[in-house]
Amino acid sequence: MNKQIIITALLALVAMAGQGQINYRLEGTIGDSTVNAKMLLVNKYNPGWPDSVEVKGGKIIPKEGVINKTEMFVLVNDPDADTPFINSQMFILGNGTTVLDDDIKRKWTRMKSGPLASEYRRVELAAWTIYDKYDKHSISKTEYCYLADSLIHCELTNHGDDVIGIWLLEFFLPGPDAKTSLSWIELLGEHVREWDIVKQWKESILNPIEEFSPSIGESFVDFAVEYDGTTTRLSDYVGRGKYVLVDFWASWCGPCREEIPDLIAAYEKFKDKGLTVLGIAVNDKPEATLKAIADLHIPYPQILNSQEIATNAYNIRGVPHIILFAPDGTIIARGLSGENIDKKLANILNYK
Repeated sequence: MNKQIIITALLALVAMAGQGQINYRLEGTIGDSTVNAKMLLVNKYNPGWPDSVEVKGGKIIPKEGVINKTEMFVLVNDPDADTPFINSQMFILGNGTTVLDDDIKRKWTRMKSGPLASEYRRVELAAWTIYDKYDKHSISKTEYCYLADSLIHCELTNHGDDVIGIWLLEFFLPGPDAKTSLSWIELLGEHVREWDIVKQWKESILNPIEEFSPSIGESFVDFAVEYDGTTTRLSDYVGRGKYVLVDFWASWCGPCREEIPDLIAAYEKFKDKGLTVLGIAVNDKPEATLKAIADLHIPYPQILNSQEIATNAYNIRGVPHIILFAPDGTIIARGLSGENIDKKLANILNYK
C-alpha cells in the first residue's frame, strides 16, 4: 500500500476518534465561601470511578477534562474527608465551559452557563411548574398526567438523544400506567435506550415489585443487625407500646440529611406524647454514619451498619424513606416527608 494512503487513513481514524471526545471545562462557585475541599465529580446516569475537583474558598479551581459524550453530573464531597456535606444539583458537562453559581433560595449549586444550560433550565422549570400545581392541589391527578405526557412528547422531539430527555423522564417516571411509561421510553433515541439506567427503568416497569411491602395496616417485619459486637433488632424499639417514627437514611444522601431537621423537630415536640424516633443507617460505613450524627446533632437512637438488611426487609428502593409504626407495631404510614411528618403526628397524637 502506498505510504501516502496509509498516512491519510491514519489521519482519518484519528479525526473520527476525536469526534467522539468531549473536552469540558468546569468553573464557578458552590455557594459557600468557607469550603476548602476536594469534591467528587460523579456521572449521574453512567456512574463509574469519579474524578475530583478542588474547591478553595467556595470557588472551583478550573477543571478541564475529556468525556465520551455530553452528560449530567453532580458534585459531592469526598466521604473520607473531614468536610461539611455538600450535594450539588445536577449540571451538564459538554464541549466548552460550564460555569456553576449558587442559588441561595434553593441552597444548591446551579448551572449558570454551559452546554445546554438554557435548555435545561427551561425544561426543568416547565416540569417543576406542573409538579408544583399538582402538589398544591391546583390540578387533579388526571390533569397532572395529561400535562406531563404533553411535555414529554414535546420535549423529547428535541431532546430524545441527550441528557435533558433522560432527566425529564426520570422526573415523571413512573407514569400513570405501564403502557404510558413504556411509550415515553420509546420516545428516546435508539442509543440512549441502551443506557443502563434506561434499561433499569424499563425492567422495573415490566417487572414491578410491591415497593410498599409490608404495607399500611400490616404488622412490622423484624430484622437483626450486628455492629461492634452487639446485635440490635427493630423489635427493640417497635411494638413496645409507643409510636415509632423510623427514618431509613445514609450519611452520603443529600435528601436524607435535609429531612433530619424535621425529624429532630418531631422528636423534640412529640417525645413526651408517646413518640420514639429511630434512625436506621443503610448502605453506609458506620464511621461515616457516626460522623453525620455528630455533625447534625441527632439526638434520637440509631441502628448502625444495617447495609441492605433493613431495606430488603421493607422493599425500599431509595432513601430517605420514613415509616410510622403504631404502639402495637402496625404500619400507619410510609413515605412521610417534610411538613407531612408534623401534620401526621399532630393528628394521631391530638397535639394542638
